[in-house]
Amino acid sequence: MFGSGEFEFGEWVTPFTDVAVDILEVAYGHGQEGGELVVRVRVPDANKVYRLVFPTIAAVRLLDESGLLEFWQKTSDLGGRPGRTTFRVRNHAWTRESPLSFQPTDGWSFVIASDNECLEVVSVAAPAITAE
Repeated sequence: MFGSGEFEFGEWVTPFTDVAVDILEVAYGHGQEGGELVVRVRVPDANKVYRLVFPTIAAVRLLDESGLLEFWQKTSDLGGRPGRTTFRVRNHAWTRESPLSFQPTDGWSFVIASDNECLEVVSVAAPAITAE
């Protein structure tokens, strides 16, 4: 486990941290090196699309939001999380189930939570984010 070993939320500030988004695309293997993950999200209320590029990832998963009940329960138990839509998390069930995926990092993964699905990315660095 990482840090204290307790479940933790961490801040991840993006242009859409606290607004609803739709996940439009998740594509692995783009770029010259072939190992980057490209994610596109739309902010419907602002009619904006953002492109996120994680240059190197250790693991990724896209789930229906009900697949992350632990996150929603911990949100309630801890009195909230640092962002509605984007935040970091560590020492949760996936960390325990797949510890090798988290070894290159400090245990944090990046989460984008939409109303329909959630994307979780294990990466040593936050992605570059640009407006399209």
